[in-house]
Amino acid sequence: MDAESLTHLLSGGHYSMPERVARGIWPHPPLAFDDLVEHLAQVIQTRKWFPRELEPHKPGEAVDERGCIERVASRRYLYHSRRGYAHDPWTVAESSKTSFTTAHDAARHYLKWSLNLPGDLDSWKVV
Repeated sequence: MDAESLTHLLSGGHYSMPERVARGIWPHPPLAFDDLVEHLAQVIQTRKWFPRELEPHKPGEAVDERGCIERVASRRYLYHSRRGYAHDPWTVAESSKTSFTTAHDAARHYLKWSLNLPGDLDSWKVV
């Protein structure tokens, strides 16, 4: 799979079946988790945020529970996460920051906790 398509999927993006065929990314064999870690580590070493900058929660809106990575320095990456209450998804129940010294460790954490990988990535199997 090409790097642009893979980055889009790892950002939480989706491709319809016609888009997949047009991009030449379907059918595709299972993706190796270690290859995804390597790809994402390269991406987050060049960006301040992945997949997007963490926006402050706005009262009255549902809590955005998608995690994100912030590159603070060449050897410091922060994984940001937050969640809402089950009974009140418009209120932040907790937020956390997990620090990593390597892009690979931050990428591995993001893939596990934000995308639930290994497993299914927009119908591609990740093993």
